[in-house]
Amino acid sequence: MKIAVISDTHDNRDNILKAISIMNERKVDALIHCGDFVSPFVKRWFDQLNEKIKENFFGVFGNNDGEKIGLKSILGQICKIEGLELVKDLGDKRIYITHMPLPGTIDALASSGKFDIIISGHTHEIVNKKVKGVLILNPGEACGYLTNKATFAIIDTEKMEAEIIEL
Repeated sequence: MKIAVISDTHDNRDNILKAISIMNERKVDALIHCGDFVSPFVKRWFDQLNEKIKENFFGVFGNNDGEKIGLKSILGQICKIEGLELVKDLGDKRIYITHMPLPGTIDALASSGKFDIIISGHTHEIVNKKVKGVLILNPGEACGYLTNKATFAIIDTEKMEAEIIEL
């Protein structure tokens, strides 16, 4: 299974559309957004996802997602936004998803043996490593505002590897 992971899009239309184009082209099976969509109108850009991805589009809120009611009602038409954190089984992998984990949370979750993949956002910094066989991923920032490097990731669950893709 191929799972695209994006975070911190911060309403950056061009980068969202570039990422979606790559996701559609690569025929990913699912999309996880780790928060900071920002505005409900991002739905019009995420509407460009193919139908297969829309059926498996999941997200969590980030600290900059102030319009939660609008996001849930408008973007929620195509994205299952579950709150601040989410545990999801995709394929045969158990995944923990959050935007802004507390210090030590990721290490504790990796040590728990309950998850195959742990995904977060917020820092705008790429993390792509394995700890005790658990894939830990922060895809960086899709907006490119802080680092001048706009990125997202695609996880191959069979290889348990993530590819960081620069936009």
